[in-house]
Amino acid sequence: MISLYQCFNAKVKGDRIHCDVGHRLGASSTINIHRLRRGDPLETSQCQNCPSFDYMGESIPKNERGWIECKGK
Repeated sequence: MISLYQCFNAKVKGDRIHCDVGHRLGASSTINIHRLRRGDPLETSQCQNCPSFDYMGESIPKNERGWIECKGK
């Protein structure tokens, strides 16, 4: 499954993750950065089979993602 952790087109601007090519990443076209901060999977149905996918390597291992501890996650 394609993850935003693997695509050069995934960019953070402010508190949102967006596609630098302009594709929608969800219902609101962007994703809240809190998912990245928690280390959540960043796999969206919109990204699967994307013609603009720019592979930058394997997805980051789960234990190396995120930078905050969330209780009740």
